[in-house]
Parts: sequence; structure tokens; C-alpha cells
Amino acid sequence: MTPDVVIAELERYESELARILINFKHTRDGIHIGVGDDPLYRQYVRELVDLYNDALGPNVYSKQLSVEYSNGFGMYGAPSYKGVENVLSVVKASLTRLRRSPELLTRRQTQEALRHRENVFIIHGRDEAKWRELKDIVKSEFRLNPIVLKEQPDSGCETVIEKFERYAETCTYAIAVFTPDDEVKSEAESYLQARPNVIYELGWFCGKLGRGGAMLLLKESTELFSDFGGIIQKRFRTNVSECTLEIRRDLEAAGVLSPS
Repeated sequence: MTPDVVIAELERYESELARILINFKHTRDGIHIGVGDDPLYRQYVRELVDLYNDALGPNVYSKQLSVEYSNGFGMYGAPSYKGVENVLSVVKASLTRLRRSPELLTRRQTQEALRHRENVFIIHGRDEAKWRELKDIVKSEFRLNPIVLKEQPDSGCETVIEKFERYAETCTYAIAVFTPDDEVKSEAESYLQARPNVIYELGWFCGKLGRGGAMLLLKESTELFSDFGGIIQKRFRTNVSECTLEIRRDLEAAGVLSPS
């Protein structure tokens, strides 16, 4: 959708929410939503959340909308006047910002245009044998294009993070290999975990593509952070190739790989 179309849609919802607000009935028992407006209001909020997510990707407005909606019901389970008013205020605030900065609505399209379906980012630590094995599987077995950061030219990037983000933006999926590279010691215990850069990069992809856009290959004896509990995980003992069939299935499910 173009910025003009998105803004026009938001204006339409703004008008409908304002109408619902005006139609609240004032009685001796209190203020009640108009007849027939309750289901419409619920539908509009769901549609608005989808609209914000489709137009902006991860954004503050859909989150605010969900919070205001959840908190905006009276004691009898009907939408309250204040609840509808708060939802309308979120829509108004978003319109003010998007009219002022319409480029926000084209940013996601630009980012998605940079991505190539066949580009799969390989996140790795110190174990070179494991990431090279994964790279070969992605390239030879799946006919996809593995992106390994250290093999890419700097292309004018001044920092590692800048370089990472530049190439990560071109990928539609990421596979992280967690290997026991760093030993962490405390008074109570010691354990092995992945390198900090591996943890950061996986978190970045989860934030950008969602948890369904990343996969975690975990070598046995590597400690796993609880924050990554919702990410697709594959465990292997010795070789990444132990997970080849599972990797294929999940790449197909994510739409990165065509079904065989």
C-alpha cells in the first residue's frame, strides 16, 4: 500500500471511531456503547492492528492499540467510553506523525525490496568447521545463497555492526550455530555458551523478522539462554549435517525453500 492509501484508511477508521464515540448512550446507569457498535468496534481494532503491522512492521501503535483496547472494557464486558476514546487518540497520534513523516510508510517497503528470498544469513562463533559445514549445506543441498559476514567486502562500512546490518537487511532468514566457545565461571558453577556476537545477531534477526525468521542449531554442551526458548531449535552432537532434513522442513515452512 502507498502512504496515501494507508493514511486514507486510517482517516476512515478515525471517522468511524469518532462516530462510535458520539453514539454512546447516556442513561441513569451510566454511559453505554450504541446498539450494534460493540461488534464493529472490536472488528475495527483488529483491522487497525493488522493495518499498522502491514504498513510499518514492528511498531509502537499496534502495541499501544492492543493495550488500550484490553484495558478499555467496563465491568459488564462492554467497551467503555474512555476505552474507545483512548483507542481513537492512538489513531489520531499516528495520523499526525505519518502525515508529517510519510517516509515511515515507505521504509518497510524499501527494506523488503533489499531482501532476496534466497539469501540466508549464517550466524556463527569460533568453530569454523561448523559454520563452513552449514554454509555448504545451504548452498549445495538447498541451492540457497549463504551470507557469511566475514566473507563479504566491507563496502565502505566503518564498523562491524554497520557491516552486519547492511548485509543482514538483504536476507529473508537466518540460521545461527551455537557452539560452546566461551566459558562462563561463577562461584556456584561454570558453563559454556556461544559468543556474544552470535547472541546479538540472533536477537537482531528475531526483532527484525520475528522468531519464525530464524533458526537455532545448538551443539550439545552449549548453554542456551531462556530468551531464545521460542526460536526453532535443532540440536546436534558432532556435525550440522545431522539436522539437514529438519532444516529443510523448516525452510520450506518459512517459505524460503520450495517444497521438494
